[in-house]
Amino acid sequence: MQKFTKAMFDQAFPNDDACFEWLRNKLLPERIECPSCKTLGKFYRVAGRKVYACHNCGHHISPLVGTIFEGSSTSLRSWFYAVFLMSNTRMGISAKHLERELGVTYKTAWRMFSQIRKMMASDNPPLFGQVEVDETYIGGKRPGKPGRGAAGKTIAVGMVERGGKAI
Repeated sequence: MQKFTKAMFDQAFPNDDACFEWLRNKLLPERIECPSCKTLGKFYRVAGRKVYACHNCGHHISPLVGTIFEGSSTSLRSWFYAVFLMSNTRMGISAKHLERELGVTYKTAWRMFSQIRKMMASDNPPLFGQVEVDETYIGGKRPGKPGRGAAGKTIAVGMVERGGKAI
């Protein structure tokens, strides 16, 4: 599995519009039922704003609503870069490091840092009691290298709480 580098990040997200389109593709389907007129149709991007409007009635909908980006005056690209930095380091980074990297105030960096940590933690609630963990390698070609043969394969990790949920 190839590591997502800074150059790859810059190419994938060169500006706020690219970040906004990525969010739209991830969070909103191609055809959406309009909450106002109840028709299933396409929404078009409103020029100069971070919203989409219904072709039928003009009702606005935004992919930022309900995310950590909602209501923030900080650029979307800065948010994306902060998530990139926080998820790409093994030991983690500090809010002070974010401040220097993003060129924002410490207060802004600390708020972003705290919001991103909450977002990352909310996906997988902690497991309690007896927990079983196992990993495996998926993909690759046969015959592989001698030994474990992890080259070219993706690792998958599973955790199961006894008598409970799995992650």
